[in-house]
Amino acid sequence: MMQKIQFLFFLGCTLFFTQTHWAQFNNGYGNNGRMSQMNQMGSGPTQSAPKPPSNEETASRVMENLKTEMNLDALQEIAIKNILIQSLNAQGVIIKKEGSNESKSEDIKVISENTDRKILELLNPDQKDLYKKIIAGGFKKKKKK
Repeated sequence: MMQKIQFLFFLGCTLFFTQTHWAQFNNGYGNNGRMSQMNQMGSGPTQSAPKPPSNEETASRVMENLKTEMNLDALQEIAIKNILIQSLNAQGVIIKKEGSNESKSEDIKVISENTDRKILELLNPDQKDLYKKIIAGGFKKKKKK
Protein backbone atom coordinates (compact mmCIF):
# COMPACT_ATOMS: atom_id res chain seq x y z
CA MET A 1 0.00 0.00 0.00
CA MET A 2 2.83 2.40 0.86
CA GLN A 3 4.46 1.79 -2.51
CA LYS A 4 1.23 2.67 -4.32
CA ILE A 5 0.97 5.98 -2.42
CA GLN A 6 4.63 6.77 -3.14
CA PHE A 7 4.15 5.87 -6.80
CA LEU A 8 1.02 8.03 -7.10
CA PHE A 9 2.77 10.92 -5.28
CA PHE A 10 5.78 10.57 -7.60
CA LEU A 11 3.52 10.39 -10.67
CA GLY A 12 1.56 13.47 -9.51
CA CYS A 13 4.76 15.49 -8.89
CA THR A 14 6.16 14.46 -12.24
CA LEU A 15 2.99 15.52 -14.07
CA PHE A 16 2.85 18.80 -12.15
CA PHE A 17 6.45 19.79 -12.90
CA THR A 18 6.22 18.63 -16.50
CA GLN A 19 3.11 20.69 -17.04
CA THR A 20 4.75 23.76 -15.44
CA HIS A 21 7.84 23.30 -17.59
CA TRP A 22 5.80 23.11 -20.80
CA ALA A 23 3.72 26.12 -19.82
CA GLN A 24 6.84 28.21 -19.31
CA PHE A 25 8.40 26.86 -22.48
CA ASN A 26 5.38 27.82 -24.57
CA ASN A 27 4.98 31.24 -22.90
CA GLY A 28 8.25 32.55 -24.21
CA TYR A 29 10.79 31.01 -21.87
CA GLY A 30 11.77 28.21 -24.22
CA ASN A 31 13.79 28.38 -27.43
CA ASN A 32 10.83 29.25 -29.62
CA GLY A 33 9.74 31.97 -27.26
CA ARG A 34 13.25 33.37 -26.96
CA MET A 35 13.61 33.50 -30.71
CA SER A 36 10.37 35.39 -31.11
CA GLN A 37 11.31 37.76 -28.28
CA MET A 38 14.71 38.38 -29.84
CA ASN A 39 13.12 39.01 -33.22
CA GLN A 40 10.73 41.51 -31.68
CA MET A 41 13.52 43.27 -29.81
CA GLY A 42 15.89 43.35 -32.77
CA SER A 43 13.42 44.59 -35.31
CA GLY A 44 13.18 48.05 -33.76
CA PRO A 45 10.49 50.43 -34.93
CA THR A 46 8.63 49.40 -38.01
CA GLN A 47 9.70 51.22 -41.14
CA SER A 48 7.13 53.24 -43.00
CA ALA A 49 6.81 53.48 -46.74
CA PRO A 50 9.36 55.68 -48.46
CA LYS A 51 8.39 59.33 -48.51
CA PRO A 52 7.33 60.56 -51.95
CA PRO A 53 9.37 63.39 -53.45
CA SER A 54 8.22 66.93 -52.68
CA ASN A 55 6.49 69.02 -55.31
CA GLU A 56 9.63 71.17 -55.62
CA GLU A 57 11.77 68.09 -56.34
CA THR A 58 9.27 66.85 -58.91
CA ALA A 59 9.13 70.25 -60.60
CA SER A 60 12.95 70.39 -60.65
CA ARG A 61 13.15 67.01 -62.40
CA VAL A 62 10.59 68.07 -65.00
CA MET A 63 12.45 71.35 -65.52
CA GLU A 64 15.74 69.51 -66.15
CA ASN A 65 14.11 67.76 -69.09
CA LEU A 66 12.33 70.85 -70.40
CA LYS A 67 15.36 73.10 -70.05
CA THR A 68 17.63 70.88 -72.11
CA GLU A 69 15.07 69.94 -74.75
CA MET A 70 13.55 73.40 -75.25
CA ASN A 71 16.53 75.74 -74.64
CA LEU A 72 14.72 77.76 -71.98
CA ASP A 73 16.25 80.99 -70.71
CA ALA A 74 16.61 81.64 -66.98
CA LEU A 75 13.44 83.74 -66.71
CA GLN A 76 11.32 81.11 -68.52
CA GLU A 77 12.83 78.40 -66.34
CA ILE A 78 11.93 80.16 -63.08
CA ALA A 79 8.42 81.09 -64.23
CA ILE A 80 7.61 77.62 -65.56
CA LYS A 81 8.97 75.94 -62.43
CA ASN A 82 6.73 78.14 -60.26
CA ILE A 83 3.72 77.28 -62.43
CA LEU A 84 4.51 73.56 -62.11
CA ILE A 85 4.85 73.79 -58.31
CA GLN A 86 1.49 75.60 -58.05
CA SER A 87 -0.09 72.97 -60.27
CA LEU A 88 1.34 70.07 -58.24
CA ASN A 89 0.20 71.68 -54.98
CA ALA A 90 -3.34 72.12 -56.35
CA GLN A 91 -3.41 68.53 -57.60
CA GLY A 92 -2.26 67.30 -54.18
CA VAL A 93 -5.13 69.15 -52.52
CA ILE A 94 -7.62 67.63 -54.94
CA ILE A 95 -6.28 64.12 -54.43
CA LYS A 96 -6.57 64.42 -50.63
CA LYS A 97 -10.11 65.82 -50.57
CA GLU A 98 -13.21 63.70 -50.22
CA GLY A 99 -15.20 62.90 -53.33
CA SER A 100 -15.50 60.56 -56.24
CA ASN A 101 -12.53 59.66 -58.39
CA GLU A 102 -14.38 60.95 -61.46
CA SER A 103 -14.73 64.45 -60.04
CA LYS A 104 -11.11 64.41 -58.88
CA SER A 105 -10.02 63.31 -62.34
CA GLU A 106 -11.99 66.13 -63.96
CA ASP A 107 -10.53 68.70 -61.56
CA ILE A 108 -6.99 67.49 -62.22
CA LYS A 109 -7.63 67.62 -65.96
CA VAL A 110 -8.72 71.25 -65.66
CA ILE A 111 -5.62 72.11 -63.62
CA SER A 112 -3.39 70.40 -66.19
CA GLU A 113 -5.01 72.30 -69.06
CA ASN A 114 -4.59 75.61 -67.21
CA THR A 115 -0.97 74.76 -66.45
CA ASP A 116 -0.25 73.98 -70.11
CA ARG A 117 -1.96 77.21 -71.18
CA LYS A 118 0.11 79.29 -68.73
CA ILE A 119 3.35 77.61 -69.83
CA LEU A 120 2.55 78.09 -73.52
CA GLU A 121 2.09 81.84 -72.90
CA LEU A 122 5.75 82.03 -71.79
CA LEU A 123 7.23 80.21 -74.79
CA ASN A 124 8.26 81.40 -78.24
CA PRO A 125 6.68 79.67 -81.31
CA ASP A 126 9.48 77.10 -81.73
CA GLN A 127 9.39 76.22 -78.04
CA LYS A 128 5.59 75.92 -78.17
CA ASP A 129 5.86 73.25 -80.88
CA LEU A 130 8.48 71.35 -78.87
CA TYR A 131 6.39 71.61 -75.70
CA LYS A 132 3.29 70.27 -77.48
CA LYS A 133 5.33 67.30 -78.77
CA ILE A 134 6.72 66.62 -75.31
CA ILE A 135 3.24 66.78 -73.75
CA ALA A 136 1.80 64.51 -76.45
CA GLY A 137 4.55 61.95 -75.79
CA GLY A 138 4.26 62.28 -72.01
CA PHE A 139 7.08 63.03 -69.62
CA LYS A 140 9.35 60.00 -69.63
CA LYS A 141 12.01 59.44 -67.05
CA LYS A 142 15.47 59.26 -68.47
CA LYS A 143 17.35 56.15 -67.42
CA LYS A 144 20.55 56.77 -65.54
CA LYS A 145 23.53 54.93 -66.90
